[in-house]
Amino acid sequence: MIKRNKRISIGALLVNLILLLLAILCATLKNNIFYAWYWILVTLMLLFEVLYVMIWSKVGRNIDKHKSNTINRSFNDITAVSIVLSGLLYLTVIFCEFFNESIKTNLYVIWIMYVLMSVAVLFNYLAVYNANKETKELVEKTFNKKNDRNDRKN
Repeated sequence: MIKRNKRISIGALLVNLILLLLAILCATLKNNIFYAWYWILVTLMLLFEVLYVMIWSKVGRNIDKHKSNTINRSFNDITAVSIVLSGLLYLTVIFCEFFNESIKTNLYVIWIMYVLMSVAVLFNYLAVYNANKETKELVEKTFNKKNDRNDRKN
């Protein structure tokens, strides 16, 4: 599970770097093929974002009934808002394309989309990092209490 999570994070990082390269190429060369590849990779970036969160959600542990629920709730809220806003932004651009055919080739739209998608991915990484840290602290706290009880009995 951890290898798959690393693969997805590396894939998301590579897609993000390629998006940056394509955004620069779109700004300089203004070729239709670069615009098309850019929007295909934006879709792929959304997919990587959802997969990253989905795989970590399966890894999460339920050690303490109340504290684990608080960690899971915080993680789920942050990631859900991030993914929903990214998806809505993408769907808004696609919807506006029906009325204005040059919206996908507008440099402002491309750069705003790149920045907001990168921020959304960073929020997801931060949420996973915090959830990992809090879960690790909870595991250590729970097992230290159990070990202290066993030591006292002996």
